[in-house]
Amino acid sequence: MKERDAGDWEALARREPYFPVLTDEGIRDVEFLKSGEEDITLLLAAIGRDVSLTTVLDFGCGAGRLTIPLARRATRVVGCDIAPTILEHARRNVQEAGLDNVTFIEPAEIGASQFDFVCSLLTFQHIQPAEGYDLIRTLLGVLAPGGIAALQLTLEPIGGGLQRLVRMHHQSRSEHRVTAQDIRRPSWMQVNAYDERVVNREIALAGASLVGRFVTQRGDAAGTVLVIRRER
Repeated sequence: MKERDAGDWEALARREPYFPVLTDEGIRDVEFLKSGEEDITLLLAAIGRDVSLTTVLDFGCGAGRLTIPLARRATRVVGCDIAPTILEHARRNVQEAGLDNVTFIEPAEIGASQFDFVCSLLTFQHIQPAEGYDLIRTLLGVLAPGGIAALQLTLEPIGGGLQRLVRMHHQSRSEHRVTAQDIRRPSWMQVNAYDERVVNREIALAGASLVGRFVTQRGDAAGTVLVIRRER
């Protein structure tokens, strides 16, 4: 991931390690981790099919909100995040939970294993799509044959790509006063939407298929969880 974005997340991890995921609720510590148990229970029920939890990847694991409930159900879990400081919080939370089947890595280390279940919630909305599509490709590439991925994305409305191009065209033709916020908006403040056609193309290229989808809502933030199965 981009060096600047990595710096944003590392700075935030040092200042507010529990802030980026559930900002509207002010959740911290015990309540923060409890929300992860509830989300994993709902997620697995919503998928509605047998999901092998032998080897699991929690992408965008943060402080371990989902990693811990996944580890209570799985044989082995790998948590992945971009910020070293947030991984230290995750390690401590996992240790305090009494779990010894979890390891943590950074994104560059993802390709070393295959996983039966790949989970990523409330993560891709903070990643620029140009980079996010590459990450989706990477995650589907480490999905074992027959494995399931549950990826939460904010999807563009139909025609959204064209509307974005029109806005960019008008902006380029008009005078625009550049502010400090334009130059450097922290990545965790952004909500990025993805073109579903591009996502579907990546799914097909990975030899996988979309087997389910459901809409999520937390506060004002809406998203879609895509349930993807890699063919055997």
